[in-house]
This record gives sequence, structure tokens and C-alpha cells, in this order.
Amino acid sequence: MRTKRAWILPALCACLLCGCGSKGAVREQQLALRAQGMESALAGDYEAAVAAYDEALGLADMKVGALELDIASYKAAALYRQGNVQEAIDTCSAVLDLKKSAELYLTRGILYREAGDQESARADFSAAMDRTSKKDSVMRGRLSYYMEDYTAAKEYLEQAAEDGDQEGLYWQAELYWDTGNQDYAVTLYQSYLAGENAGHQEAYVKVASYQARQGDYDGALETLEAGIALGDQGNLQELLSGEIAVYEQRADFETAKLKMESYLESYPDDQEAAREYEFLKTR
Repeated sequence: MRTKRAWILPALCACLLCGCGSKGAVREQQLALRAQGMESALAGDYEAAVAAYDEALGLADMKVGALELDIASYKAAALYRQGNVQEAIDTCSAVLDLKKSAELYLTRGILYREAGDQESARADFSAAMDRTSKKDSVMRGRLSYYMEDYTAAKEYLEQAAEDGDQEGLYWQAELYWDTGNQDYAVTLYQSYLAGENAGHQEAYVKVASYQARQGDYDGALETLEAGIALGDQGNLQELLSGEIAVYEQRADFETAKLKMESYLESYPDDQEAAREYEFLKTR
């Protein structure tokens, strides 16, 4: 039996070899489809997102360029959000067979790590590092972080943050959070969230969870509401469930019940939430 990768690679190669129309017109179509896919992903419709990304890749010319690599990364992310980790890995592998890319090695390395294949993950992080400019402090910091070289990661990310790079600030917060200094990590997350275009929704989740543990329920709700307002960028379900938990901690069971009813309309398969709803109905 052929593996999934066995048919994905020929299909992708065929897509990449069947360019049509003028190069400029094709690029505009690809950009429009990428935007469509991103919009679908934000709405939580990952199946539609993957379809849009596939169509965009199908318009590619013979060479795999930066745009195709970018679209493939978005496709892999959408597949991951669907729970299709192996298909996401296969998508990255198919493109990497055609063109090497530090970003795609990083993406595939993260996916391998999620799948529990630490050896393959480390190999991809190393391959990404070999293809990363020494001037790219954020990328080198992230790769060092994933390879558990925390000293190097700290140096790279501190430099990026000092240079005013917002991404450097976020990953510096991640580093401190995962190495046990959550007090300092939260101050970094908050600085990151106060900046423009804070795209990592998980930062809201972590700051709110910290605030709730400290008994700052008003602050936690404010943080959660700000994150929820961004729509689904991968962590909406966590934010919504966190909001319900904070209302319960405040003993505002009526609001928690109403929020839970809305939550279950969006996530009807969450059995734990369904059981919690039965409890809330008794309060």
C-alpha cells in the first residue's frame, strides 16, 4: 500500500508543474486564495482553509518560491488544527523534497515533536539552523529553544527584544514560562500584548491563567475577552473555556451557565464541558 506521502508528493509536483496564465495574474490568484484560506482558518473552518491552500498551490509555476513555501506552511498549520498531524508532516516533506527551507524544517520539526518523534524533530531543527542567517536572532533563538539550548536561546531572544522585535519578546516570554520563571514570563507576555499586531493568541491564555491563579479575576476576564475578540487563531476554545472557569471561580454561576450554553453550541463534542454544564444547572 502506498503511504500518504507517496501520493501527496506526485500530486504536489503535478500542481507545481502546471502553471497557467501570466505570472503576475497567477500570483494575485494565489495571494487571494491564501487570504481566503487564512480567513477560513480564523473562522475555524480548517477543511475550507486546506482546500483554498491546495487550490493556490495548484496554480504554482515550475519553481517553488517563497509564496509557495508560505502557503504550504499555512496548509500544514490548518491540517494540524484539524488533528491531521501526519498529513501536515507529509505536506512539509513533499515541499522540502523540492526546495529546502529553514521555515519548513522548523514547521516539520514542531510537528514531529507533537507526534512524539523527538529524533526527527531535532534533525529538522538542526537543518533549519544550518539554513538560518546569523542575523536572524528570533529564528536562531526559537531553534535553540526547541533544541533545549536555553543559554543560546536567551541570548538570541534578548538581543531581538532589545532591537525592538516583537516576536523576540514573545519567544523570550515562552522561554521563561517553560523554564519555570512564570512571574517574569507574564510581564514579557503583557509587554508583547501591549504592542501592535500581537498575533500569538496563546499569550492571552497564559496571562489569564496566571492572573486567575493570583486571584485577579477581573484582570483575567479582561485578558480573556481581549483574546476572544481576535476570533479563532488556534486558541479560541481554550479562551472560552477559561472564561467560564473564571466566572465559576468568582461564584457567578449564572453567567458561567450562560457562557457554557454558548460554548456547547460551538463545541458540542466536549464531554467534560457537558458534564460541567449539568453541574452549573444545579447552582
